[in-house]
Amino acid sequence: MTDEQKDLEYVMDKYGRTINGLIASMLGSPSERDDIFQEIFLLYYTKELHFEDEGARRSWLIRTAINLCRSANRSPWFKFRDGEEFDADTLMSPEDRDGESELWQALCMLKEKYRLPLYLHYFEEIPLLEIAKVMKLSEGAVKMRLKRAREKLKLELESVKNETETEAEAHEREREYLIH
Repeated sequence: MTDEQKDLEYVMDKYGRTINGLIASMLGSPSERDDIFQEIFLLYYTKELHFEDEGARRSWLIRTAINLCRSANRSPWFKFRDGEEFDADTLMSPEDRDGESELWQALCMLKEKYRLPLYLHYFEEIPLLEIAKVMKLSEGAVKMRLKRAREKLKLELESVKNETETEAEAHEREREYLIH
């Protein structure tokens, strides 16, 4: 195995989950996510990149993921794909879905400008300064987006919870009807 291949393996092991989660928070289609994920690490492997430190490497990967996802969202192919819809349940593993499905559904309802800083800060624990750099915003702007995102997420969670309760009530009525 060459040094470049070892480096790629190291980077994929270290940042793969972060990048995959970021892509998942921006794109709903599993196949689209896989394509973007592969493209990011192919770019990393084929370009001769040199980074000052791990933070710079992670920032490059995140920025590249954001740019590729935005490009995919703008493409006609992405907008007119048949049979693939955004599904919050595809963002997490089956064992996580039970407890966090409502959170992911609510998160998916937020606009990207709120969803990205929330995801990066709270799920990936990336410092505000690095998020600001990656999103090309001031640190104050990131703080404000996080504040607004938390407010909007709270409203979305209440909405999702109400929908879930309504569905549960409907299932209960249907069950009662079938029993009697």
